[in-house]
Amino acid sequence: MGAENQVDKLSIQESSYLFRADDNYKRGNPIGYKLDSSEAIEADIQSPLEHVLDKESGQTSRYVSFSNAISIKGKGGAKKFTKNNKILKVSVAALQQLEAEGKIRIYNPEQIANMLKQSLKKKVSQEANNVKAVMEKNGEILIEGQIPSDVVYWVN
Repeated sequence: MGAENQVDKLSIQESSYLFRADDNYKRGNPIGYKLDSSEAIEADIQSPLEHVLDKESGQTSRYVSFSNAISIKGKGGAKKFTKNNKILKVSVAALQQLEAEGKIRIYNPEQIANMLKQSLKKKVSQEANNVKAVMEKNGEILIEGQIPSDVVYWVN
């Protein structure tokens, strides 16, 4: 993905952290699956469209969602996705380093929409703008790959 996919290109310059609601997170665990690992390949959800529009609690996904805000007017942001007010944060600098090392891939709404528009499946390409709108509403960034526990912190 290279320089075009740098975190600072994700409209998150105003934040030095990305946030994730995760009521099931256990301290010391990484977040996500290693790129192209058997766990990632065998996850229930393999497409960003499915992850953003149809993911249900308990389903596994090769992607993890973060938000550039804890709370966004109109009920967006990380807080929307927690029942127990458990919100994690990861520094943007740490994510940039992980991406530079080839350990994760970071996708903003525009990149996801462009990926979906390239699909040969008409139904998928037609949903591209809808997926982008949902991601923008939530300040959502998708990450593929594994984020080590030593860069994950609790907000509270």
